[in-house]
Amino acid sequence: MIIACGIDIGTNSFRLLVAEVQDGRLHPLAHELVTVRLGEGLWHSGRLSSAAMIRAEVALTRFAGTMASFPVHSVRICATHAVRTATNSLEFLQRILSLTGLRVEVLSGDEEARLALWGALSALPEVQLRHPLVLVDVGGGSTEIIRQATALSVPQVRSLPLGAVGLTEEFAADFQGMRTKIRAILDPSLQSITDEEIAKQGSLLVASGGTVTSLAALALGLDHYDAQRVQNYNLSLVKLDSLVSRLTAASPRERNGLPGMAE
Repeated sequence: MIIACGIDIGTNSFRLLVAEVQDGRLHPLAHELVTVRLGEGLWHSGRLSSAAMIRAEVALTRFAGTMASFPVHSVRICATHAVRTATNSLEFLQRILSLTGLRVEVLSGDEEARLALWGALSALPEVQLRHPLVLVDVGGGSTEIIRQATALSVPQVRSLPLGAVGLTEEFAADFQGMRTKIRAILDPSLQSITDEEIAKQGSLLVASGGTVTSLAALALGLDHYDAQRVQNYNLSLVKLDSLVSRLTAASPRERNGLPGMAE
């Protein structure tokens, strides 16, 4: 039996998965999610704050304890946008290594996009893999867009500086300003990865990341996150428009009070 472990150090949340690897498939043995908000204040200062780093240390110490309960054969610990862009990321990485013994790999935007694609492909039903695919992975600090014409073709990837945490810190309740920035960055990137053949065939749009899974949980009316119900959920444009209208009309306190939003 081979047991592998992965840790995702995101801008908003940290995730741990310990799984048995069997015939190329993962069978989870333990998984944890901690909302750390490592990127809090990053948009304004360009640095990871002392408070955020302490929260990260607590979460990763907890993860290390969970990992120690299993005979783990391989470990991969990856950090994304917040650590990738912070001016004091080296200090953070050294603190984590000294405290927990965990050696963190900082992903480039392109590598983050490719890993998101592999994760999505492993979870999609086989029938959907026959279609051209556009994957959008919306995180706390960045958004990755991946287009793959066929399951065997080389994907086109874009990593954009658009994330839920950064946009909220920059614009607060100025949703029109937020939309203007998103469109200015998003439109050229979408045009650069779309070709005439894809436009003719149509594409399967797949979304991943905490933002979209929260939307799916709201659409399903879940009080607590349920991965089995959220994964492969079909969120219609009508339902999405309704959720956007509902969330933008609510105050921050009202949004945080919605079922599942505080997790």
